[in-house]
Amino acid sequence: MKNRFIKFASAIALSAMLLTACASAPRGAMVKIGEKYITKDQVQKEYDRVIVSYSDEQKAKYDESTEEGKKASLTLKQNILDMFSNIEVVKQKFAKLEKEYKDEGKSEEEIAKVSVTEQEINDNLAKVKEQLGDKFNEELEKAKLTEDELKYKIEDNLYSTKFQTWFSENYDPTDEEIMEKYKGSDFDGPQINASHILVENEEDAKKVKSRLEAGEKFEDVATEVSKDPSAKKNKGVLGTFTKGVMVKEFYDAAVKLKVGEISDPVKTKFGYHIIKLNEIVEDYDKFSDESKKRIKQNLKKSLLSEKFKTEFEKIQKEVGYLPIKNFK
Repeated sequence: MKNRFIKFASAIALSAMLLTACASAPRGAMVKIGEKYITKDQVQKEYDRVIVSYSDEQKAKYDESTEEGKKASLTLKQNILDMFSNIEVVKQKFAKLEKEYKDEGKSEEEIAKVSVTEQEINDNLAKVKEQLGDKFNEELEKAKLTEDELKYKIEDNLYSTKFQTWFSENYDPTDEEIMEKYKGSDFDGPQINASHILVENEEDAKKVKSRLEAGEKFEDVATEVSKDPSAKKNKGVLGTFTKGVMVKEFYDAAVKLKVGEISDPVKTKFGYHIIKLNEIVEDYDKFSDESKKRIKQNLKKSLLSEKFKTEFEKIQKEVGYLPIKNFK
């Protein structure tokens, strides 16, 4: 009963917020962020610009006379609305941070991390003009943009890039978080060193296995018949790697071998492999520095992605993000 009352009260509160927003909102308002609104007309204008710049084949996917086209059209419009909303959230968050940084007496370098100046926009525009040269106006026409509209897009890109950097610096996962994430992850497994011989079909793989069982040296056969372009140079030795680096079928087969053992044919999207295990290290602490670095980088990306969703929702609330309507 209590939970039902809470849900009911929450629904009333949300309805009240929406009614308040709608009462003062401009026509076609889709989202309110602080005191700023994003309207259906703004989204439609960007949608039209994007569609016009598409090829005939691409345009056909958004033909609203078909059900699939309607769905694709609504999805694109919603994506545009989300993009506009997210950038506005970032701008308002950065405006708050810029004021805080100035009040705290932080350095110009720190303030520059959470602000975008007219000079930065103009500098980036100048780079675009320099890169395109005489084709600048032609490319603007293709993109259905005016120079001022391009400047707005440059500004948005600068905010987006700076926000990603700011977020990474301020929500950088700790070593403890990374190691906790490592346990049971797609990267949690022994470090191995392996060699392989790659051929096109299973029959050829069986012939390779027979030659090796007859006593021929692995590196000699690899150099002679392997389809791996690097085999002539490395004689089939792939070096040290951990779980998640090679395709799953390859790693799973290699890690089951004993050191010095040669596998039966293993099929992957690249063809058929005969694998030889050269070394296996079970203890993470004994992994190579390169392996540890690679694992930590991948886990850091994953953790940042997870944090981004929850932390960005907090930032949305902080700046007063309120969805009024959507396209779905």
